[in-house]
Amino acid sequence: MSDLYFRIYGDYREPGPVFYSRAECPWLDEVERHWTAIRAEFEAHVARHRLTESFVPDDVAIHGWRSVNFVTYLHWYRENCAHFPRTLALLRSIPHLTSAFINLLDPHSGLPPHNGDTNTTYRCHLGLIVPGDVDVCGLEVGGQRRGWREGEAFAFNEAYRHHVWNDTEGNRAVMVFDVLKPEYRDRKVAICGDVLGAIALTMLETRLPPLRRLPSPARRGLHRVLGLGARATLVVRDGAR
Repeated sequence: MSDLYFRIYGDYREPGPVFYSRAECPWLDEVERHWTAIRAEFEAHVARHRLTESFVPDDVAIHGWRSVNFVTYLHWYRENCAHFPRTLALLRSIPHLTSAFINLLDPHSGLPPHNGDTNTTYRCHLGLIVPGDVDVCGLEVGGQRRGWREGEAFAFNEAYRHHVWNDTEGNRAVMVFDVLKPEYRDRKVAICGDVLGAIALTMLETRLPPLRRLPSPARRGLHRVLGLGARATLVVRDGAR
């Protein structure tokens, strides 16, 4: 079992696979079987509703990255889910799911290099709308490049530094979802709370830069407190178990 990693720990350098085998992620086959239904619900939603600018806790300016969120570390967005009944049924059927959203990347947009939230999940992508091959629309994780294909899914370790580009004239849409790895499933609520605590600490440090100069033990202690608060919220507000 790898040591727990959260975004506040800096760059992730642990050994291990960047992309995971399909044998390790059996739910990918079922997701692929339903991709046209997911895309249809997404296109219907976009025609009626404005997407939300994707949340970025860091002080990095990102444009053209919008999402519709279904669940974020066990907190469900019930109003959004109501517009996606078939997608929701599929997501609910995936054991140990912690997060899911559909992300739209505008033409000539991208995400700069960054580390993801944690190493405790399989980060999965399902291509819904893909306007070009990897040379013009793709993802690089841990030095490995990969493009999307409509109706195809893959999984990777988001803790490794990665970036995304869409250098085409069209939109790129991908359903993103996280599934907790087996070795962490008995601590699901605790880990999701700690991920949310790390995100909250990143937000605080963005607004109060002197916090970044705290000694590592103090930062980790503050993360611990924020994580405990997030765990309690997940249990009381969301009924997470």
